[in-house]
Amino acid sequence: MLLLMFFGIGMTVFGQSTDDLEKKVAKLQSEIKTSQNLLKQTSKNKETTLHEIELLQTQIKKRQDLIKAYKGQLDGLNKDIKTYKGEISNLQSELEKNRREYADLLVISYRNRNNINNLLFVFSSKDFNQAVRRIRYIKQFNELLKQKMVDIDNNKSDIKVRIDKTEADKKRIEQLYAQQKKEVENLNKDKKTLNDKVAKLKKDEKKIKNEITQKEKETKALQAKIKKIIEEELARRRADATIDTKLAASFESNKGKLPWPVASGIVTKKYGNSPHPTQPKVTVFNNGIDISTDQGANALCVFDGQVSTIFNTGSTNVVMVRHGTYFTLYANLDKVYVKSGDKVKTGDKIGLIHTGANDNVTSLHFEVWNDKNNTNPESWLK
Repeated sequence: MLLLMFFGIGMTVFGQSTDDLEKKVAKLQSEIKTSQNLLKQTSKNKETTLHEIELLQTQIKKRQDLIKAYKGQLDGLNKDIKTYKGEISNLQSELEKNRREYADLLVISYRNRNNINNLLFVFSSKDFNQAVRRIRYIKQFNELLKQKMVDIDNNKSDIKVRIDKTEADKKRIEQLYAQQKKEVENLNKDKKTLNDKVAKLKKDEKKIKNEITQKEKETKALQAKIKKIIEEELARRRADATIDTKLAASFESNKGKLPWPVASGIVTKKYGNSPHPTQPKVTVFNNGIDISTDQGANALCVFDGQVSTIFNTGSTNVVMVRHGTYFTLYANLDKVYVKSGDKVKTGDKIGLIHTGANDNVTSLHFEVWNDKNNTNPESWLK
């Protein structure tokens, strides 16, 4: 019984791990499909763009993760097959043992057939106690015989179940190897495409460096403005003691569970420091994440709150939503559907995300602030 409990628990734990891998594979496949669709939209522009390179780099990373996930599934299935083989061997040994014991019982039954099947065996007892013992013996013997037959049938059934599982796993392994091979081929194609596009873009290195410098100035100016707005907002709220601490606690308790601020999309610029896509020696800092999405997509509120501020950067709009001492920021919007002071709910449309006229890029810049400190938005999203 202890052994059965052990194997039962082990299989449950491994089953959970298998489910996690299946979910991871499905998520990565969906993200790769999204990036491919976005690349098709971007490739309408004949000139290679920085965003196209970022999408390719993201897609390559997703493919690498998918190949690793396939390997994890293959390792798990091979481990399963090894376990099944051991169990089949043990069950076959147990089957042989039960068959031998059943045969021995049949021999005993045959030798004593005239006594066991005859009431005289009971009636010839010396006294009542002996008669009771003989009745009990006959009953136990017959039950043992029946139990051995049941044990043999169960052994056969268990062996068949494990053989069927082994065959099913072998077929699944063949499928996974084929998928993994195809993904490796796609990965190599993506890498070649990326190298070609980077080489094209590097020809205009001076232009790229100027763009980096300009972008850094714009980013610093935007972040300084955001920080100032948050500081003023918090100071004003503290002065009249209207900060909703309950809402802040609720927001915080949902870390890692918040919905994405777009219906579908893929992160092309991560939070923090990262090398420039074409200038490895240049480090770019991002206060949030940039999510590439479909043309015509809307920014969606990730949690209940109140619209704190709306401002224009010169070409697009920024909306900040307050959640107690927390703030979420939605930037690069063409249209804004809310106004300052509006109460908003999770999933509400904040605004229409801007699509570049020259590069067909639709990208939402999203940030999460805790008081006056910005944090990694991806750690908040599910």
